[in-house]
Amino acid sequence: MKKIQLHAYAKINLTLDVTGKRPNGYHDVEMIMQQISLCDEVTVSWEAGSVKRGKPGQTAEPDPTGIQIQLTVSRPDLLADSSNLAWKAAEEMIAEFGGPAGGNAKAAAGTDAADGSSKAAAGTEAAGGVLTIDIQKQIPMAAGLAGGSSNCAAVLHAINQLWELNLSVKELCRIGARLGSDVPFCIMGQAAAEEALQESFADDPDACHCALATGTGTDLKPLTGLDSFIVLSKPAIGVSTAEVYRGIDNEGIPRHPDNNAVISAIFENNYKVLAEKMVNVLENFALKRYPIIVYTKNIMSDLCQSAGISNCVMMSGSGPTVFCLCEELSKAQQICEVMKSRNPESFVAKTTGQDRHRDVTREGKHVEF
Repeated sequence: MKKIQLHAYAKINLTLDVTGKRPNGYHDVEMIMQQISLCDEVTVSWEAGSVKRGKPGQTAEPDPTGIQIQLTVSRPDLLADSSNLAWKAAEEMIAEFGGPAGGNAKAAAGTDAADGSSKAAAGTEAAGGVLTIDIQKQIPMAAGLAGGSSNCAAVLHAINQLWELNLSVKELCRIGARLGSDVPFCIMGQAAAEEALQESFADDPDACHCALATGTGTDLKPLTGLDSFIVLSKPAIGVSTAEVYRGIDNEGIPRHPDNNAVISAIFENNYKVLAEKMVNVLENFALKRYPIIVYTKNIMSDLCQSAGISNCVMMSGSGPTVFCLCEELSKAQQICEVMKSRNPESFVAKTTGQDRHRDVTREGKHVEF
């Protein structure tokens, strides 16, 4: 049996703008995403030639390739079945490659699509075996922190390693984009931060901790990452991303973020400018719909003011998690202690390391998936 354990890191949005709506109902966005150290642990193992029985809802019957999926999660309120993004990631890799390199579909068929993807070749001998996935949750669920997307990205990375497929970050992101709009950024971030992946991606130009996302969120420009401590506090509510985006259609957007100014401020670690220019337009609806988010923001803002730090306080993604930026760990811990008394799911984290990239606004690099 082969096994790999990876960290599935959360993300925050330093800006989030909605720039349009497509005929299919999806929105175009322009946002800056930053990976942070808060993470789940995802362990994936591969055992060739062995099929096992498991608990209902946690084990799939072997597909035509003879490969079975088993999934366990540490939270009983998180489904461990085919609706889970981690499971979908395994299904996508099975459909794409059919098993490990050397006896799989990619090796037999080669690259046959214009986008560089590889599909299973007819008559390829099934490898057979069991993919076992275990997720130990730390990232709050339905929090605007991309926890599910990060788990999905970790499974894609793990199977790439276990099956020795040697896919690049860009190739993995093409697969991830089919599973969710945040998945490609999580793939890029894990490639940059996860020690177990460094041998594969140390020189990959698309591995990064921070990125500007456009389109539906899957067109990504790597950026120099922020160096900051983060306090996160999730109110005890669930927020529907679809509802928030529908709401913003009716609310309008009175103020848009200045992404160029924020990119420069990140590069300079200028908290004063970040406090002035960070905007999440989804707050226009979410704060009216969910007063507890306003309450959480106000408390955190007051704590920042009392601590004498810049008021870099904002909702992440579609919420409900609120975060603030802190230069000093001690002040972050003090703020978190107070927030935890209101919202038990409150954490101190740090942005994951400084990027290998220089400021891409000067390089003009643009990666599309």
